[in-house]
Amino acid sequence: MVDTASPHGNEHPHQSGVGDLDTGHLGRIPLVSLSLASFVPAVGMALVPLLMFETAGTAAWPSALLGALAVIFVGLSVITFARRFVSTGSLYSYVAEVFGPWARYLTAAALFVGFVLQVGGIGGIVGIFTGSFLISRGFENALDFGPQSAIILGAIVIAAMVAIRGLDTSVRVAVGLAALSIPLVLIITIASAVHTGLDLSQQFDFDGISVSGILQGVAAGTTFLVGFESCTALAAETRDARRNIPLAVMSVPVVLGVLYLLCTILQVPGLIAASSDLEAGMSAPAALALNAGLGSAVATATDLVLAVACFAALIGFVNYGARFIMTLGIDKLLPERITAVNTKFQTPHVAIIVLSVLGFADIAAVMAVTGTVTEAYYAGAPLIVYAWVAPYILITVGAIILMLRARTKHPLILVCSALGGITMAWVYLNGVINPPAPPSDAMSWVIVVVIALVLAVFVMSGRRRRPTPSAPAPIRGEEEIAL
Repeated sequence: MVDTASPHGNEHPHQSGVGDLDTGHLGRIPLVSLSLASFVPAVGMALVPLLMFETAGTAAWPSALLGALAVIFVGLSVITFARRFVSTGSLYSYVAEVFGPWARYLTAAALFVGFVLQVGGIGGIVGIFTGSFLISRGFENALDFGPQSAIILGAIVIAAMVAIRGLDTSVRVAVGLAALSIPLVLIITIASAVHTGLDLSQQFDFDGISVSGILQGVAAGTTFLVGFESCTALAAETRDARRNIPLAVMSVPVVLGVLYLLCTILQVPGLIAASSDLEAGMSAPAALALNAGLGSAVATATDLVLAVACFAALIGFVNYGARFIMTLGIDKLLPERITAVNTKFQTPHVAIIVLSVLGFADIAAVMAVTGTVTEAYYAGAPLIVYAWVAPYILITVGAIILMLRARTKHPLILVCSALGGITMAWVYLNGVINPPAPPSDAMSWVIVVVIALVLAVFVMSGRRRRPTPSAPAPIRGEEEIAL
């Protein structure tokens, strides 16, 4: 683990490996922009309303609202640490300050699995949208294993190459791709709402609301917000990290949470009207575009635009995950070779390559088992959420302990942290109590097995190598910064 801080606002890590990164140069606007772009707002605008609608029905907006609030509550816990400590290990570094080695190992294993799943899952989304576009152009086998493997591999390789060239290049490419895709989805959303109307009487009919459906919708919706705190892994490379990292962290659940809520309200009537097209396998934005009278050309272009936009998310999570993996190497939970930094671009190129290879292997293996990229994504999406459940619970409990130790009175933060932890625990338990359709129903125990295996490897590696992890360095003289 590598964590340092100074009371002057500019943190410069000195430990082996991280000192070779381009420290303290990433500004506030690029950081926040990359954080938002990494979650591909256009794809969330296109898919979150559909997920809410499929699980919660016509009254889908409560799921979107509760999902956003749950992530915001967790975010308040994360920034409690981010305002005090600077690290490249994200939540893994933070929990070490409050809990013992068991929590550090568990968080390391869960986040390692989570970042691999994120890269593979986002690659799967690229494949789905690209395949849908190619099918519309006459390539009927575009969703088969062979073509999809080539598409996903190409996408991940390109994202890794961009990440290796540095954060400045990553920000320019990711933000540019995200910005280009938003207007089209926004036009489709508004056109659909104008065409069908909002039908607020039905959407706000609380008599027909299903509590179990709403809770399942919360779990589905958080898929597009989970990992929102990943930009904390860039703290060592961020200027005035203790101020800019918390802003970047909270920008995702606040900005995107509100955006997805509005899109859900605007799109649900259109999704009802386009239900036959959706059942036929058409993507949600394409179906909405056709139903709103925008024409087949717009519907076809939407798939291609969203496929390209997904590169922004790939670039972002390859960058975040590589810094996290590098930290595990420095703490000797992974081979030390993984901490190597490219001397020209000052990026952890070995960690980037390792994460990219594992991400592709993940989605390829799931495709081989399930048969199609679509089934692979729907099976793997719950795993991404479940991978972050334990770290989120630990960070919310840790924030409470941290404030109580410092005798800091922030009742709102304490309450929100408790609610955030409870909600994330319920997200997992609900998947056990009210399991989705196969094969997704098995994911609640599959994630436990996978994390347990990785945890065993890390524990054995840690004991064999006897790491001496550096806990996050507190801010001397500034033990509490106003929340």
